[in-house]
Amino acid sequence: MEQAVQSRPVYREPGYRTLIGRLRDNARAYVRKQLELPRQEIAEIIQANLRAVKWFAIAAGLAFMVLIALVVLLVALIAIVLPLWLAALVVLLLCAGGAALAAYTGYKRLELRGPTRSIESVKETVRWVKSRLLGRSAS
Repeated sequence: MEQAVQSRPVYREPGYRTLIGRLRDNARAYVRKQLELPRQEIAEIIQANLRAVKWFAIAAGLAFMVLIALVVLLVALIAIVLPLWLAALVVLLLCAGGAALAAYTGYKRLELRGPTRSIESVKETVRWVKSRLLGRSAS
């Protein structure tokens, strides 16, 4: 009689060394896939948002043209009362003052710091690994 199911040995060398090697390989594969997942997700998000960025660029270009038309209108309105060169100078100074005020406000609200939460999270993970897996103190 033939055997209904013929099986071959799963491992060439059964034992702890093979088991630990497979665990190590599986852990490496798991970590590699865990690192690959955010990269893939970020790439998909960027790809999806590129279409929106194109429309934002078109809107920004049109808004810039509107601002140019507004400046020309302001110069023309002020030119009714003042000479044209003086009206253009007044609008120039108003725009420069507004730009300087916006830049100063933005500079004051700027936060230059590193990713402290991420750094603390990595340090906490390292402390946990040392205390749990390596049997060392958490210091």
